[in-house]
Amino acid sequence: MTTTEAGKEEKNIWKVVRVVPENHDVNSVFLEGADEKFSVRRAGQFASIRIPGPDGWSEPHPFTISAAPEDSLLRLTIKKEGAFTSAIPDLKPGTSVKVMGPLGVFCKGIDEKPEIVMIAGGVGVTPFLSVLRHFRNGKARNRVLLFWGNKTLSDAFCRDEIREMTRDLDLTVIHCLSREDDVGGYFDGQAPQLLYEKGRLSADTLKRHGATREAAFYLCGPPPMMESALKELEALGVDPATVEEERFIWKK
Repeated sequence: MTTTEAGKEEKNIWKVVRVVPENHDVNSVFLEGADEKFSVRRAGQFASIRIPGPDGWSEPHPFTISAAPEDSLLRLTIKKEGAFTSAIPDLKPGTSVKVMGPLGVFCKGIDEKPEIVMIAGGVGVTPFLSVLRHFRNGKARNRVLLFWGNKTLSDAFCRDEIREMTRDLDLTVIHCLSREDDVGGYFDGQAPQLLYEKGRLSADTLKRHGATREAAFYLCGPPPMMESALKELEALGVDPATVEEERFIWKK
């Protein structure tokens, strides 16, 4: 191996700092490393990681960087869905992880959009968490509506942080809960920008909460949810071709 190859290999090796449970099936892994490319990343980009196993390095798996670009540690927030993702909570501090990136163009230029509508399904909220953390760090005044679809409120993570974000930013969060019978009890007058809807996202829900065709629309989540959301946006009068989409494809 040449000196150049060795240097490249060393930059790709990051170390696990900690793994933090976010809820019953989502964990955030915090990594530290010296790859200068990540110091100029944009909010909403992703990284591809490999973790060590009994037979060597795993296959690469892409995950959104949920930390703000200004944060010193890389944070990947990952839902347990298969063998690879289920191994994330067992990573110990100091474990080496191969990291490639930053990758992707989702949310490019979002800072310049005065009115933003984010539509997320489940863990698809992670690029938007990166953007909102970035906005909070920079005291941004963009108007943001976040529609976040989950089965139940217990599936929504980082709720305390998001609650604080609604106070720091011009942010309204609408939780769309498909398996909740009664969402009225969740409303808290101390957090008036946190709202709750029963069922999946609809054109009516978008309209009632102030989404307009003039906004910049961003969409991330499981493919069926994204297809449904695009139809509802079209019913609202939004051209689906103008919606920025992050179509995650990753190996479990």
